Amino acid sequence: MAKDSKAIPKNWPPTLSYLTQPSYACHLTKEQLNALRTRGPDLTSEIPLSLPRGPSALVKITAITQPSHPAHGQAGLCATRNLAPGSLIIPYYGVVHSDLALPQHNLDHEKSDYDLRIDRDAQLAVDAAKAGNEARFVNDYRGVRDRPNAEFRECWDLRLKQKSMAVFVLPAGKNATRKGEGGIAKGQTLDLGTHSYLGVS
Repeated sequence: MAKDSKAIPKNWPPTLSYLTQPSYACHLTKEQLNALRTRGPDLTSEIPLSLPRGPSALVKITAITQPSHPAHGQAGLCATRNLAPGSLIIPYYGVVHSDLALPQHNLDHEKSDYDLRIDRDAQLAVDAAKAGNEARFVNDYRGVRDRPNAEFRECWDLRLKQKSMAVFVLPAGKNATRKGEGGIAKGQTLDLGTHSYLGVS
């Protein structure tokens, strides 16, 4: 958790812990930790060694003031510059946990809107409900735009040498209506599509 206020993004809620890397639940087993740190051949997306820790220069947390927005009165994530199709935006940090833990622990995560599956076979997920980074403020595209402009993607963190989740701009063609379109423009909100990563069930 970042203790220096300068290392916390603007508009970060004071009730949440800000993370510059994942946190780990104490109940994770040795086998689960090994699975987390084992890279499979299909894990091709990467978080590069050069990506700095701390607040991202690519996004900012913004209040949603439009009354018609489904998340009106809450916060969203906005691009601070033009983002190219397929590019990494930001890692998704939270508490890495297992659904093999105690029932009360699982109940807390089952109720969370911020819980993403990392490894189904190892029963691992990451939950940013109580601690995380800016990525937790990405919203669903439904009710906002015709199609999403971003996606969650499983990736390999070269800095941590482990599996991770991150937010990427949708690749060219996935969200473009005409050839040559795509990406996220400066000032545009990041809006995700429906995905299979929510929850650990």
